[in-house]
Amino acid sequence: MVKLKKTHALFLLLLSASITLYSCEGPEGPVGPQGPIGQTGPVGPQGTPGEDGNDGQVGDKGDKGDTGTANVIYSDWFFPNWNDLDSPRVKRMIISDSNFASVRSNGVILFYWTTNNGATYLLPWQIFNSATGDLVLNRYSIIRGASGNAWITIRKYGSDLTATETDGQVGSITHNRIRYVIIPGGVAAKLPPDFFEDYLAVIEMFGIPE
Repeated sequence: MVKLKKTHALFLLLLSASITLYSCEGPEGPVGPQGPIGQTGPVGPQGTPGEDGNDGQVGDKGDKGDTGTANVIYSDWFFPNWNDLDSPRVKRMIISDSNFASVRSNGVILFYWTTNNGATYLLPWQIFNSATGDLVLNRYSIIRGASGNAWITIRKYGSDLTATETDGQVGSITHNRIRYVIIPGGVAAKLPPDFFEDYLAVIEMFGIPE
């Protein structure tokens, strides 16, 4: 009988086991079906909000400003100066302002006449005979053509004009003064319906000093 060394015997034993395992391994089977989807887990807690990049405080609302007079032009009060026609029953003065021509086509030019008692009238201002209805006194304004000059006229019917009707000052009393207000078209479109009948509404709306 042949005696094997221990190392040879151990080698043969491992080789025999490997052959046995290899010979017992069968072919790979098919992939099994996918299992059911598990339940959705609970929603995690909301994270802490990040800081706002614009974290300045909102300032207080400012006070409402005064009504502006941008683009609105007005004259001072002035005495009549009958520099174009000066007759007993008709008097006319010419007023020049470069703004008349540029505004007359798309704006409003208002002429006012005030008397010694403080009453202020928008031209034309007419007085009629209460008994007959006839026109007695007529004050009116006209913008003349391309020149842009304004004519202010006072005309009396049936009798001559008096100094208190035509002059700026008689003795120490101021009787007649005139002024004009030029309102461009963009501003005039916003005027209330009774605007042209109320002088106080005009100066209040545009902050015009009296």
